[in-house]
This record gives sequence, structure tokens and C-alpha cells, in this order.
Amino acid sequence: PVEDVERRALIMANPDFGDKTMTTNNLLSAFTVLEPGDRAVPHRHTAAAIRFSTRAEGAATIVNGRRCDMLPGDLILTPPMCWHGHINDSDHRIIWFDAANIPLMNALDAHFFEPGNREDNAFWQVDEGDERLWDAAGLVSGGAEAAVSHSPKYRYPGEATRRLLGASAPGPDGSRTVRYVNPVTGGSVMTTLDCHAVRLPNEGATRLKRGTWNAICLVVEGEGRSTVGGETFEWSRHDVFTIPHWTWVSHEADGGD
Repeated sequence: PVEDVERRALIMANPDFGDKTMTTNNLLSAFTVLEPGDRAVPHRHTAAAIRFSTRAEGAATIVNGRRCDMLPGDLILTPPMCWHGHINDSDHRIIWFDAANIPLMNALDAHFFEPGNREDNAFWQVDEGDERLWDAAGLVSGGAEAAVSHSPKYRYPGEATRRLLGASAPGPDGSRTVRYVNPVTGGSVMTTLDCHAVRLPNEGATRLKRGTWNAICLVVEGEGRSTVGGETFEWSRHDVFTIPHWTWVSHEADGGD
């Protein structure tokens, strides 16, 4: 029962790290489950985290007094030290994907966690609040406040992401990329977490590339394969895989974009 635990989650612990709960050496990922009526305990922490709505319609994440409904493909931010909690108002089980830089915070001995109160009804009785100030790209309200360390926008709708992917120009290998950004700075949504959405064409593998960052990849839809460090594996919807830093990688869609 969710009343007995902080979260009901399936954590992806990479066996290469032994008994440490890590997906990469600086990132953690999981799938979280809420049954109808569940409320996950509100809390806050120094780790930067995101939620991606895989099958979470009917759930909401409360972030700093704003209700962020979780529709298909939505990205929800829970920046460092922002109070947040989750609620399932639907009549069915919901599931979303989590990622956080908890291993990084632990390595720096900077992980701080403060629990809240699940029974504090005032926490849950909120609407979208200031989230509406960041609905429109290119427009900023005169009275809107923005933090330096993270995006003032917490919910990035999946519908808008899909629309922009369709409108974006393809790169040299045919893939289309959308970056989630802080609308004030144009930079990453959080200083230690950067998020992108990529659409692969059904016309061959992407160009090989590598970077100095670790990445966790979630397959939103479709099927295909990736070659990471010389090893090729198949994937399909909701599969998760990692790309270690400085490892050559290419991706290929199968049967459609």
C-alpha cells in the first residue's frame, strides 16, 4: 500500500554498479505506479527530477502549489527544493517514468530530503496557478517571477512536443530534435538535467555520435534498434536504455517514424 511507502516505484538499477541504486553513475530512473485514489507523500529534495507521462492520464503532480495534470507525453519538472506530490484522481492504475540526478547528489554528499504530510488537504486543493503565465512561447507576463537555477515552467505538454517535432526541419540524418528549455534563458530546463525529444525517420540509421554526458532514453512510441558502443539491441514502446558518456551511438526506426 502506498500508505506504507514513500513511493511505489520500480527502479532501474544497473548491475554494473553492484549494490548501488543507480541507472548511470549520475542518474537514476524508474517507473512509478499509483492506484486509484492514491496520494504519494509530498516532499522536496536537492536532486533535480522529471516525470514523463507514459500512461498517467488522470494523475496530477503538484509542484510548488501548481497542479500539473499529466496527459500523454507530458514532461513535468520537479526542480531542486520544490515541494511536490502526486495524486491519482482516476478510476484506473496510472504509470509514469521518473528520472533524477540522485546519484550525482549522493556523490557530492549534497543529497537533502524533507518529507511533507500526505493528509494536508490544502496541499492538494490547488489549480494550475502561475503555470498559466508560461503557456505561450515567446510571451512573458510582466509580473512573472523566474528562478535562476531552473525553468519557471513546470509542465511541457506532450501535444505541443509532438506538434513541434512535426514542424521541425530534419537534421542531416533525417532525425528531428526538440529541446525542452527554460523559457527565460533558452538554456536547459535545470542546470544539471537536460531533456530532449527525438523523432527518428524510417529511412536508415542516424549518424554515429557521442558526447561527454550520460543519457537515459525512454521509447515513447514505435519500434527500432540502437547500436551503443558496438552492441545492437531492439527496443519498443516504453523500453528504457542508457548511453554512457563518450560512447558511440546510432538509432534506427523500424516500420514507421
